[in-house]
Amino acid sequence: MSSENGHASIADASRPNAGRIYDYLLGGNHNFEIDRQAAEKLLQILPEAQQWFRLIRWFLGEAVRRLLEDGFTHFLDFASGLPTVDHIHQIAPKGTKVIYSDIDPVTVAYAKDIIKDNPNATYVECNVAEPEKLLQSGIVESMFGGHKKVAIGLSGIAWFIPDEALTHALSMLYDWAAPGSKLYISDNDLASIPASVKKTLDMYEKMGQPTYLRPLKRTRELIGKWTIQEPGFLPLADWVQLGEKTMEAAMKSSGGNNLMGAILVK
Repeated sequence: MSSENGHASIADASRPNAGRIYDYLLGGNHNFEIDRQAAEKLLQILPEAQQWFRLIRWFLGEAVRRLLEDGFTHFLDFASGLPTVDHIHQIAPKGTKVIYSDIDPVTVAYAKDIIKDNPNATYVECNVAEPEKLLQSGIVESMFGGHKKVAIGLSGIAWFIPDEALTHALSMLYDWAAPGSKLYISDNDLASIPASVKKTLDMYEKMGQPTYLRPLKRTRELIGKWTIQEPGFLPLADWVQLGEKTMEAAMKSSGGNNLMGAILVK
């Protein structure tokens, strides 16, 4: 969305919104009729899209649970979408501090209305390609109190970021974070794009959200100084322990089990 109408009302039902479409496909109710229409059109093109969207959120949940077990109590999440349906503050124990962010001001406004006065969660506008603007804004300092050993999230966003911007973001986050910090990330592993997936990507581009698909080998090159934690990059279905039979139709339609996830450590 352009900056000139960047602070549109959260009740703006005149155009589909990526965050609200995602919410609808996850089974949430924070969406408008125009979002539901766009989502249904997407499902006509790629019926298994809903399964992939849910898989991305399940990976987020699994990554967060593992990081909570590691003792993390501060989460800095980028391109968060709407904080509904098993998002971080809903699955983390009381007292866990969460900063959500998104580039879309409508999503941010709507998300703030959802979070309301939760003292342990906040939602801010930020372009993941420029994390330094958030890191230097004072918001992180205010929310985290100088705590820099944090869990950082880039789940479901890497394929919307060009290589140079993704490298920059990961580098800035690495330099800012304290040793021992961890970062969960998901990206694709596509050598070729099936026709049904291409149509889906075209739809997102018309909504102003182009995609940048890359093989996993390239993603590994872009993570820079971050170290890939065991078990490494795995298909998201493996992270959440879904059997191949469960994902068979979705994998066939998209050319394979190509959504990968990993936890990185500084």
